[in-house]
Amino acid sequence: MRRVSGFAFLVFFTFATLFLSAAPIRLVMWGGVPPEAGPQAVCDEFNKEFASQGISVEYERYVNDEPGNMKLDTNLLAGGDIDLYMTYVPDYLKKRAQGKMALDLSALLARDKYDLEKAFGPMAKAYFIDGKPYSLPTKIDQYGLVVNKNMFDAAGIPLPTSWTIDEFRAVAKKLTKGEGPDKVYGMFFNSQQDILYPINYFLVQNVGGDPIYKAGGKETAFTDPLMVKTIKTVAEMMLVDKSAPTHADSVSQKLSQEGMFLSGKSAMTIGPWIIRSIKDTTKYPHDFVSAFVPYPVVAKSANPWFQGGLGDHLCINPKSRNIEAAWVFAKWYAERGMLPVASGGRVPSHVNFNKDAIANAFMAGAEKILDRPSLKAVLIDSKPRYAVPSITTKLPEIRKVLFEELEAIYLGKKTPEQGLKDAKVRSDAFLK
Repeated sequence: MRRVSGFAFLVFFTFATLFLSAAPIRLVMWGGVPPEAGPQAVCDEFNKEFASQGISVEYERYVNDEPGNMKLDTNLLAGGDIDLYMTYVPDYLKKRAQGKMALDLSALLARDKYDLEKAFGPMAKAYFIDGKPYSLPTKIDQYGLVVNKNMFDAAGIPLPTSWTIDEFRAVAKKLTKGEGPDKVYGMFFNSQQDILYPINYFLVQNVGGDPIYKAGGKETAFTDPLMVKTIKTVAEMMLVDKSAPTHADSVSQKLSQEGMFLSGKSAMTIGPWIIRSIKDTTKYPHDFVSAFVPYPVVAKSANPWFQGGLGDHLCINPKSRNIEAAWVFAKWYAERGMLPVASGGRVPSHVNFNKDAIANAFMAGAEKILDRPSLKAVLIDSKPRYAVPSITTKLPEIRKVLFEELEAIYLGKKTPEQGLKDAKVRSDAFLK
């Protein structure tokens, strides 16, 4: 007699429960996006569409920071009160998959003949953990600089469709004006939020998805000339050109994208996740047009990589009592339920979504303050190849070292060359 696996029995049991039980199923989904920025509208649409099948979903927000993720993990380990949840960082996805906090979707995908690569593109397998799928990667993380189009127009600077880091630096200097509290900076790096942004968004376009490692992952690439040029450019924009706030000011004054860009104190900023705030003109009153331009490359290349990857990993709690219903919601959300969150700046990755429909959702309610052509070109239209990470050896330890050395560089305590040399020596010790 053939033995039935525990998972197969669980799927059969939950499937039978879903379709044979008269009791309605109420799913609980956790995510890091404020409910008013789209998730509540998603839930409302699902609940209306699936009311006749007795399935509904409620949304609970957790803050996507270290304490918030710890709270999510604690609840996942405690039991089955959470049915689905979003994971936003590959490190957390790996931790949850290996810690039995995320369901291996292999059996469900095989049963439904669901091909992740056909649905989400060839990058999908890059997010498998130990060769297995633990999520539906529902969002394409495709970013660029956000710029004040009015300032560009006034300075006679066309919106770039491609540019180098040297050209970017020159534009930032040209757009920097004034002194003291009236000063307008050309660029705000948002370094107090993540000091690694220039590496992850600028440098990857030349070297691919693993910018901090040499090929093979046995040694770091911190003294590579392109790495040095990237960090030196940022440091000199802060400390020499003074076309960007210093890291010290960003940290001590707790500067933010909203406080710098939407108040007109910077002409450019690092990432378009600010789009929710751009559209909230009640909280952040402004009337200038925000446009989007590609990140600059460190050196000209005939075939650059593009910053990008898959995100918003929708996972199912293996302890859920409603796995089959959770799978119904997960597929619906990924395939056709995401337009409400697109209005808050999240680009669906599934091939089912029409690019113009996504652009319409982005633009909704902000037609006069968002530049549609640049938004669609930079944030939505597909790129030929993406810089996808593939090496994670000792990554938390190396990131900590790099953070410390970059702070020393940006505070003027070390030259870029010395700081990156020290970072390499310290980090390579972890890889031996």
